[in-house]
Amino acid sequence: MSGRAPSLKLAEQVAGRIGLSLPASRKRAVASAIDRMMVQRGIGEGRSLLARLGFDEDLTDEAISAVTVAETHFFRGPDQFQVIRQAILPELLRRRPDGSPLSIWSLGCATGEEPYSLAILCDEDDLLDDVRISAADVSRRALVTAREAEYGEWALRNTGPRLRQRYFDASGGRYRLNERLRRQVDFAHLNLGADALPSPQSGLADFDLILCRNVLVYFEASAVSRIAGQLLACLSDGGWLLTAPTDPPLWKYAAFETSITPAGVVYRRMARSKIQKNSTACTAPLRHQKRRPAAGRMLGRTSFDTPKAVGDDPAEAVTRQIRLLFDRGNPREAGRLAAHAIETHPLSAELHFLRGVSEMASGETDAAAAALRRVVYLDSNLAAAQFFLGVCLKHSDPKAALRALENALSSCLSRPPRERVALMCEATAEHLAQRAWREIGQLQRHLGSEAG
Repeated sequence: MSGRAPSLKLAEQVAGRIGLSLPASRKRAVASAIDRMMVQRGIGEGRSLLARLGFDEDLTDEAISAVTVAETHFFRGPDQFQVIRQAILPELLRRRPDGSPLSIWSLGCATGEEPYSLAILCDEDDLLDDVRISAADVSRRALVTAREAEYGEWALRNTGPRLRQRYFDASGGRYRLNERLRRQVDFAHLNLGADALPSPQSGLADFDLILCRNVLVYFEASAVSRIAGQLLACLSDGGWLLTAPTDPPLWKYAAFETSITPAGVVYRRMARSKIQKNSTACTAPLRHQKRRPAAGRMLGRTSFDTPKAVGDDPAEAVTRQIRLLFDRGNPREAGRLAAHAIETHPLSAELHFLRGVSEMASGETDAAAAALRRVVYLDSNLAAAQFFLGVCLKHSDPKAALRALENALSSCLSRPPRERVALMCEATAEHLAQRAWREIGQLQRHLGSEAG
């Protein structure tokens, strides 16, 4: 080591020079990695390092490796591969009566595990001759490994014995993908942060399916906005895009059609006149309600957690009473009791939430919004509070409502689809995400019509 403290500013400059940005959680680790790289290469000053980036390919690849997390393996994100296999590919093939091959792009392919997983998936379903798979990455070093298609045990940890025997030649603890599948994937160098897209002359356009997973997390919001538009333009009509759950949402940046699936958000390019409900069996289509539901129906008798047994905590006993009043159709009394209990327990997020939904069911949206804002202040991770706050504000303050609903959606998408939502035990994360997205869609159309 050099003995000097790793420079966080230099780390940010290096990331920016190669077209990426640094998550706050990784700045110190990246700074240390860059410091080690400079020592090993005998580079004494940060400005010398920055000057060589882009001209020295080996050095640039080392910097890319320092900034990014090179974690990948075959069939990473198995739920998304199930969506591709059971819903997306069959739907795309149904729309290709002429039998022309489907075009798939693995963007940010790293060392090749993702595009080769797609090739295996297609071969398993006798579709390999019906697809054309392309792949791209910013690291030339990773692309060399990808073309060699030789991997260790760790890369195949989600790959069962049958697939290993059928598609790989094993030798000395290494596994080499058979040549028939290697020939199915075309690799190319691409810097998503700098290169222009679409690029028909390079074959980077008119894709039926794009996978861009665990890539956008390395870009600032302004870059994500630009890239979202580029990805939309790279899709064919009716084409699909999959990102990773950790990637930023794209719906606010480009005119994607969006569905919520057990694997997370799935984006699609489709003209509104061509949207068909229930187009795939695996997705959860977004159905628009013809009229705004009454608050009581929206909250529902079984929307809250099942009351807990009364213990020594007085707040626990009063919350049970409030829930019983609400469930018996008396939200005004439930709201009054909640307000009274809050005087004794002012920091109880649950009591503020119960007051908010009770006021909402009584038609007192201003009081409801005030109570739900208090919940969000106390615990911003409560998706239920963000959702109902958004519903309360959608007529009085649509932009604030949109922010709250997007927070609720993001919170739900970060959790397992079947996980129960805090304060709403009858709702799963997947269910609340669908409801939040319906509300978001209505608000976006309303805001768009006002802007027009």
